[in-house]
Amino acid sequence: MERQYTVNTGEQDKIYPLIDEFFDNIERRIDERYDHLLEQNPVLRAHPHFERRVVGARIPEWVPAPVRPDDYFHMILYKGKVIAAVTEQRNLMNYVQFSFFDNLESVLNKPEE
Repeated sequence: MERQYTVNTGEQDKIYPLIDEFFDNIERRIDERYDHLLEQNPVLRAHPHFERRVVGARIPEWVPAPVRPDDYFHMILYKGKVIAAVTEQRNLMNYVQFSFFDNLESVLNKPEE
């Protein structure tokens, strides 16, 4: 999977399935590391330690409405800590850019708490 995508405004729906796939892969890799978690709950979506969120950019009230960005931060948390994120940001040319990040190695290389 690429780490960055740029699409025309209105074509963001093409990238949302990639975000889900990215987060699904993160969940699978952690579950493979901690086999007993998967044995306790084989349904990844219902996993008790994972949570997915999408939050919008917080813009101060003093910023005029026409220049307020509509940026979003998609994230997956594991035990309350962000382990992967995707930024969704409109650039100056009015394209929407998605950037994928993960912190998976810090979880995989750390003994379970």
